[in-house]
Amino acid sequence: MRLPRFSFAHHRLAVAAVFALALTLIAVPAAAGPSPTPPTLTQAQAAAAAAKKDAQNANDAAGNADTALALARATLAAANAHLAQINTEISGLQVTIATDTATLKTVNAELGVDQGHLAAYLRQSYENGGSQAMLAYIISANTIAAAIQRDVQVSEISSASQQLVDRIGNEEQKASSTLAEHTAALTQLAAEEEQARTEQAIIKVQTQTLLQADITAHAQVSQAQKALAAAVAALAAARARDAVYQAIPGPLFTIDTNLTLPSGETAASLNQFLAGSALAGLGASFMQAETTYHVSARYFVAHAILESAWGTSAIAQNKFNLFGFGADDANPYGDAMTFTSFDACIQYVAQFIEVNYLTASGQFYHGPTLRGMNVDYASDPNWAEKIASIADTIPPLAVP
Repeated sequence: MRLPRFSFAHHRLAVAAVFALALTLIAVPAAAGPSPTPPTLTQAQAAAAAAKKDAQNANDAAGNADTALALARATLAAANAHLAQINTEISGLQVTIATDTATLKTVNAELGVDQGHLAAYLRQSYENGGSQAMLAYIISANTIAAAIQRDVQVSEISSASQQLVDRIGNEEQKASSTLAEHTAALTQLAAEEEQARTEQAIIKVQTQTLLQADITAHAQVSQAQKALAAAVAALAAARARDAVYQAIPGPLFTIDTNLTLPSGETAASLNQFLAGSALAGLGASFMQAETTYHVSARYFVAHAILESAWGTSAIAQNKFNLFGFGADDANPYGDAMTFTSFDACIQYVAQFIEVNYLTASGQFYHGPTLRGMNVDYASDPNWAEKIASIADTIPPLAVP
């Protein structure tokens, strides 16, 4: 026998209006019917493999671009260092040449003075009788030793003057040669600097080109990774579409409850549950659908409650459509089908679900469960959970 209904059922109906308002905030499920043909599992696997290969190729290309850019930057740094070294050497040579020039000027000045002194000495010697005067000076000595000493003095004076002039002349020649060498070295460095600057400019252009290539390569990596993620998601969806979710028996109504088994309800028990709502009196219609099309009445009532907000939605009231059948996310009201009565809607949708979703040969069959229906029936991934939670509140008949 059946246990009597307790007051909880009527109390629940007292808050049905609030519950219905909350249900109106739930996203409208996608149309119950075929959607654009998705890729098969084989196609999705091939696409995922291709996307993975593309991502790997993009990563490899980006790695090569990174290596090339790093090499170019290192080459540019070496070119900059070489140019800086040349500039340092040029600066040093310029200082050296300035010193050489000052030294040569000083030596030339000293040479001029000493040459002047020698000229004055020779002039004075000539004016004093020249070599005859020197000879007289030597002969006039009182002794032979004094004469020899005077001869040595005269020779030393002449020799010292000539040696001084020769030394300064040698220094002048050496300073001139050093200045010429350093000037030639500066000219060569200046030519090297021009070549180094040209090389630096070329490397800069190459580095900039490689930088742009590196940026492009990493952008392609990002695109390839996004494509791979999309392909992996499509593969997961394809696997889900190919999956068949077996029913799991149990005392509670869950997303894995077998929807093709009798619910154990009666028209009377359902009418008692639906009393006071816009769905009142439809117990017989739901039980007829269960008997004729093998669609659990507990599930089907919960489905109607979710989609129509206890029969109060505009689609339900204006189109007798309790399931949002034909509605889609873009235009739910406009695309929803219109029926002649709630009963006509219940029988039509029950047959459609039985044939397409709950029969092994159905085009959207993934097992006779809410989990299986959710693969293709609704865009809301939590649709099955919502219906199961409502169905579980419908009190089942007690076992006699």
